[in-house]
Amino acid sequence: MATVEVRGDNSGFVDNWQSGKSLAECNLHMLTSEDSCDVDFRVGKEEKLVRAHRYILMSRSCVFHAMLCGPLAEKEDIKVPDVEEEIFTEMLRYLYTDTSTLTTENVTGVLYLAKKYAVGGLERLCLTYLHSSLTAENACVILEQAHVFDEEKLLDRALKVIVQNGDVAVQSPGFTGLCGSCFHKVVSAEEFKATDDTAFTAALSWTEAECKRQGREITPENKRLVLGETVYEVDFTSMDMELFTKKVVPSGILSGDECTKLFSYLVSHDTDVAPFKIKSKLNMGVALYADRIHTGHSQENSSIILSCTRNMRLTGLWAFGNDRCTYNISLYEEQQTKQSVSSGCYASVKRWVQREVSTVLERSISNEVKLQLSEALLLNNNVRYRIKMTRKSNDNEWSRSSVFNNITLGKCQISIANENGPGMISRLILEEVY
Repeated sequence: MATVEVRGDNSGFVDNWQSGKSLAECNLHMLTSEDSCDVDFRVGKEEKLVRAHRYILMSRSCVFHAMLCGPLAEKEDIKVPDVEEEIFTEMLRYLYTDTSTLTTENVTGVLYLAKKYAVGGLERLCLTYLHSSLTAENACVILEQAHVFDEEKLLDRALKVIVQNGDVAVQSPGFTGLCGSCFHKVVSAEEFKATDDTAFTAALSWTEAECKRQGREITPENKRLVLGETVYEVDFTSMDMELFTKKVVPSGILSGDECTKLFSYLVSHDTDVAPFKIKSKLNMGVALYADRIHTGHSQENSSIILSCTRNMRLTGLWAFGNDRCTYNISLYEEQQTKQSVSSGCYASVKRWVQREVSTVLERSISNEVKLQLSEALLLNNNVRYRIKMTRKSNDNEWSRSSVFNNITLGKCQISIANENGPGMISRLILEEVY
């Protein structure tokens, strides 16, 4: 029966609000005006009244059809305590109009209702929105929701964004909200890219949040307890001595024996570090030097040839010297033609950066200096590059003879050859481009 509005003066005037409106617009009017509603919901903790139409609900959802029709049909107001009114109303809007206004704030709640009431079209809309809106800042929240909803493709994509943008992702609010399973997936990922300090600080923050969720006092013992086996996935093996000494040891999450084992590994990579995992990834130093030791002069030049089978980023390097040295680093690409091979300047970085000094307890070498490039330099696969370094110092400094090496880093094969004389570059710091 059509719904009409008649003037109070009994003139018989009909308000033809349906004129010119689409089916969706008419349905939405019926919902928002609550005209002829015959189903009442009590939504959220405050049990706010939301009214709807039986016919629409039954025609759009098999779950609502079962709830409203047959011997088990609901006879009283239907309680929906697990979402708030705004989320539930957004789902109803889709049922009435086939459209929905999704936002970062409501999408996971709407997805929950779409799954709960088997509204396939709305579920697909939500998943499409989540896929398209993934950023490093929200990837942890979406990862957790993908895990809750058992959405494998969305989970894999969110995890990929996190591990490739680790420094940003692990400092987002969503990281500490990860469940133990998702936290493990992030920390154990071989491609996880985050600086050691940032990654470890974030891991400690997660343990504190997890202690609170489990109702435990925040103590070193309980932090280790909630970490469980994931502690062996934390990348302690790529840390420098100073970070490990000043931050990891005082945290108390490792036993004395574990600290000793890791210290031994950091001094000599030949040491067995099991069950801790060794990862070939960001900030992995690729060793270049051999055994012969030389005494340097006030100014020296060093040059090596480098080629990788996959695209890599050069983020920095370790060089022999100390904080009194000045370094000039240049990168050149070899341009090959049919006639000959010529060198053209590809990129150049001129910096004096003394970020951290690590004591090396081998062959009487006392100091290496880590030089962090202000911007990572892309090394394209199968291209030969020449890295040149000039070191200026008022002191005599150490050098070593570099030799040709074939090195595996992740899935990449790296070929390195010394070009001229003793080498001042001890290690390259590379990361794979995925």
